[in-house]
Amino acid sequence: MTQSARFQLKEISAEQSFPLRHKILRPEQTLSDCCYEGDFEPTTVHIGAFLNSQLIGICSIYTATNLSLPTSNTCQLRAMATDESARGKGVGVQLLSAAETHAKRQGHSGLWANARQAALGFYQNLGYGVVGDEFDIAGVGRHTLVVKHFANASR
Repeated sequence: MTQSARFQLKEISAEQSFPLRHKILRPEQTLSDCCYEGDFEPTTVHIGAFLNSQLIGICSIYTATNLSLPTSNTCQLRAMATDESARGKGVGVQLLSAAETHAKRQGHSGLWANARQAALGFYQNLGYGVVGDEFDIAGVGRHTLVVKHFANASR
C-alpha cells in the first residue's frame, strides 16, 4: 500500500492483528476478545505497518454506519494501535491516511471511530470532529465519537 523509509503498510488478515490488539487495546481481556464482529466480512480491510518483518501498527476499516451521524455513507475505523516502541514516528498518521484512502476509494463520504480519550487529540489534529458526548465502552473505557467527512465524496 504505502512505503516509508522506516516502515511499510500492507493489507493483513484479521488474525494477524489480534496479538497487537490484545497487547495495546485489550490487555486485560483474552486474545479471543480481540476478534470483533465484522472482522471476517468481505468488505472489512485490515492494514498493518511493518518495520522489517515486525508488525508495529494496525487498523481495521469496516463497512458500518453510525446512527449519530447525518449520513449513512460512512465507514468505521476500529482497532487502531501502534506498538509502544514505534510511537511518535508517524506510524499512526500513515495508518489513518491509508484508512481514509481506502474509504474514499470505496465511495464513502466519511470515516468515523470511537476514539479513546488518550487518542482524541490525535484525531482532532488530523481533521476529525467530535460528535456528541463522551461515553463508556464496558471493559474498555471512555470514548468519544469522531468523524471526518471527505470533500468531493463520490456518493
